[in-house]
Amino acid sequence: MAKGEFSFAPKESENILEGSESSSISERITTQARKAGISPALARKIAFCESSLKQFDPKSGKLIRGIHNPSDTGLFQINEKYHLARSRELGYDIYTTDGNIAYAMYLLSKAGTEHWRWSKPCWSNPKLKV
Repeated sequence: MAKGEFSFAPKESENILEGSESSSISERITTQARKAGISPALARKIAFCESSLKQFDPKSGKLIRGIHNPSDTGLFQINEKYHLARSRELGYDIYTTDGNIAYAMYLLSKAGTEHWRWSKPCWSNPKLKV
């Protein structure tokens, strides 16, 4: 397997922990970040700054979308316009919690934090503990 390819990625047909009470969002991010060789703390901070660690609105159950750009989806606010086709080609479903996390780990492994540069003032704050 080439560097940056992840066999642990949930495919569109698999929602490994979707809705599971046994694994918190932070634990799921930590697990996938470690498997991808990404700093778990950095990954959790980015997700916190992007979505307050939420894939779905707790009241409505609807997918979290960006306030400024509704094409941004889920925990890591992955933009549909730029990433939906590629994420599907790779077998990730960014509309599921684990798929959103896994595709974010893929992006972090390929381009570092470039895709989250707009939220850098938040996640780079050394006082932020998630």
